[in-house]
Amino acid sequence: MTLTHDRLTVRRRRRHPAPEGRVHRFTSTERILHWWVVSTYAAALLTGLAMGDEAESGPLLRAHITAVVLIGAGVVVGLVFGNTVAVLRSMRDLLLPDRHDIAFIGSRLRHPFAHDPTLKWGKFNVGQKVLAWALTGSLGAIVLTGINSWHSGGDAAGPHSAAVIVSLILLGSHVFMAVLNPSTRPALPGMVVGHVRRSWASTHHRAWLDEVDDSDR
Repeated sequence: MTLTHDRLTVRRRRRHPAPEGRVHRFTSTERILHWWVVSTYAAALLTGLAMGDEAESGPLLRAHITAVVLIGAGVVVGLVFGNTVAVLRSMRDLLLPDRHDIAFIGSRLRHPFAHDPTLKWGKFNVGQKVLAWALTGSLGAIVLTGINSWHSGGDAAGPHSAAVIVSLILLGSHVFMAVLNPSTRPALPGMVVGHVRRSWASTHHRAWLDEVDDSDR
């Protein structure tokens, strides 16, 4: 059994196999949690922008705070009542570097412009991991600077506004890569219906596909 697939997940895949030519990528818990975080994150950013400098009180402020609280609440609910193991393992795969990332960085340091055809990515590549860390850091900055701005009566709104702008740029990059970029767009069905084309996974996440196939044997 590999590190990234538990027995329960394997049994579920066997009971509900992916369509021919496709491979399971995310469980329903992971997909629901992803869309929950993205939607509440976007709501927090948009209500914050709508408030502008008038952040002392009012329905927009309450909506803004509620959206931020709901981000964390959704994560807790998903971990408690959903497929906890699958969520935690995907979080680990997304946030922690692995040997494939180290091999990529080493290859780039030795040959900055060379393409390495032998490189195989795991479930997530370096770019996805960097973006995930950036979004997580920007969310933390939003919360901390928001609390500081709230306690100061809006006098410290500058850093909070800067964190919001950075988060909007990062979230926009995520949407672009998921919806518009031709090479990464085929990953979107994984977060919509749970599976992706096997041919795409073989090209872009070969090491992860090998682990999936090994665990299904």
